[in-house]
Amino acid sequence: MKGVDQNSENYFHVDLELLKPKAYAIYPFQIFVYHPIAKNYNVFLHGNSPLTKEKLEFLKFITQKGGEVAISRKQKRTFLHSCRVKEEDIPSLKEVTEHEFITRQRERAKKREQKESKEKFHFKDELEKAIKSDNWMPLIEEIRDLALTFPYTISHTVSLASTLAEKLLTKDSPTNRVVALSAHLAQGCGMKDPLALGDLICAAFLAHLGHTQMQMLFSQKAYLELSSPQRRDYSKHPGLSQHMIRKSGLIISERCNKILYQHHERFDGSGYPEYKQGQFIEPLALVLGASAHILEYSSGKITGSPVAMSVVIKNMKEKTLSPGLEIEFGDTIYESLIYLLDSPKKENENTANAA
Repeated sequence: MKGVDQNSENYFHVDLELLKPKAYAIYPFQIFVYHPIAKNYNVFLHGNSPLTKEKLEFLKFITQKGGEVAISRKQKRTFLHSCRVKEEDIPSLKEVTEHEFITRQRERAKKREQKESKEKFHFKDELEKAIKSDNWMPLIEEIRDLALTFPYTISHTVSLASTLAEKLLTKDSPTNRVVALSAHLAQGCGMKDPLALGDLICAAFLAHLGHTQMQMLFSQKAYLELSSPQRRDYSKHPGLSQHMIRKSGLIISERCNKILYQHHERFDGSGYPEYKQGQFIEPLALVLGASAHILEYSSGKITGSPVAMSVVIKNMKEKTLSPGLEIEFGDTIYESLIYLLDSPKKENENTANAA
């Protein structure tokens, strides 16, 4: 209703019986009704107006159908005095104690905001250092720090992402590198909201869960060294991951489910398990796929021979795509990837030479 304050914090809900309703009763306060589906408040009876028999019956009908009687907090004293009830008798007036998780998250978000105001995190600089030193902890800790500020109440998946980050992003490991790189790349592509990053972080942790149900051969042998039948078996692991999550009863969002299932799909349709193309692939699945592929290629899991990441990046920029490095993740992700992974120093040198 136009002109009615729709902020739920400015109302308290009461049981109809507390009004001691009777036909033609006159109350010195306004009575509102709350619609639980539309989630809005409407004036039902203005103050000092008679509650006619018809209105009383209609009010009872509304509450029977799930609607609720509400009073403006500005008229709390008038209501309590007029109806002769105590504040402690009304559940909606009791102060809700904030959960310690919410308090902790708010404190972390405040600290991160203060930290960012003093010193900005530069991903390109930190990635260059990580590649040279083979120490990815600063990149991993940055994503852990970010995930700990995600609001717990957004979704099950976001709260799970925050918990996984807190418990697992504490050391430099292949999985944590994938989580960190994919989250940084997603932000570079403009996907910065906690819902998107929460889904991506969970998917990065869970995507290869299916490996635990497969032969050890697949974790010991390079992908290009597998036979065609072995590759077909290996391509089943996204489905196995999905199956295990479903059976475990773990609650994740539909998008998170898509990301982990589609992270081996490629923009040109050359991926698996469903050979999807372009816009039919979840964008965050392409982000995870690109991040995991670069790291796996660099570590030797694709060809059997480790390759310096600087060389991988150079080959990608020059489109020298040797077997196993055919990157087909779409122009947006490819361009963002090249920009984010490019050496800042090299950019400066090129600018200076051009000048």
